[in-house]
Amino acid sequence: MNFSSYYKQLTIIVVAYHSNLIENLIKQINSKIKIIIVENSLDKNKKKYLEKKYKNIKVIIPSKNMGVGGGINIGLKATKTKYALHLSVDIKLDKKMVTTLVSNANKINNFIVLAPRDKKIKYPKDIFYNLVKKDNFHKIKLIAGYALLFNMSQVKKVGLFDEKIFLYFEEHDFFYRCRKKNLNIYLIDKANVKHISHSSINKKYNHEIHVNRCWHYCWSKFYFYRKHFGYFYGFSKTFPNLVRSLKYFIKYTLKNNTKQSSLHLAEIKGLFYSYIFMKSSRRPSISE
Repeated sequence: MNFSSYYKQLTIIVVAYHSNLIENLIKQINSKIKIIIVENSLDKNKKKYLEKKYKNIKVIIPSKNMGVGGGINIGLKATKTKYALHLSVDIKLDKKMVTTLVSNANKINNFIVLAPRDKKIKYPKDIFYNLVKKDNFHKIKLIAGYALLFNMSQVKKVGLFDEKIFLYFEEHDFFYRCRKKNLNIYLIDKANVKHISHSSINKKYNHEIHVNRCWHYCWSKFYFYRKHFGYFYGFSKTFPNLVRSLKYFIKYTLKNNTKQSSLHLAEIKGLFYSYIFMKSSRRPSISE
């Protein structure tokens, strides 16, 4: 296997935000592979530090916090190679994951995205098309976006991530558009990754990050279903979220538990903003 030729075909995209795990990820990647980091914290000092320390890294500072999908878009627009691999900062790579993905990319004729398998995840059967367990790769409908290899020649056929979505459901929207255009997504069994799935941000900001996630999950859920299936379908899909959020907001307010009540208030506000066509405007309040 000619690893050097594989490395030349690939650009890695990382979207970061005040991350203290970024160098853990960089050290797992061969230094011959170009890495584009989109730093949503807008921290120019981090750009100077990383670009000076690592010769294969380019840090892009956007004009504002673009969220995950918008950050990936910036990286995709800057990619000049045949493939682009988006990696979340909070993952652990198998040593052969990158080369296994690129090897399969060169073998599979028609695809837009390849994803590695996370061995700790039990994938639901309904994400697969005609699952055959003995096969080494499987055509799928949807997968979490913490490690995705993009075929750049196919991306232009479907377009980039919807930048109206700041957080959550950006993959749902992208993959739904891929399926409508018959662009294939595959899960590659022999390419392995582990999602650590914990915040890479200082723990003192945990609550603010949690509030932000609650807000955006609800905003994005309604927006996705409204965009593709209509307003009333979107409302029917999110009405249970609204009822649950109101119930728990009242419960924790009566108990004077402000932390818990603020989470459910954020859910209510996110839905309200989405219901009346307001932008996904909330951003985490963090300064370092």
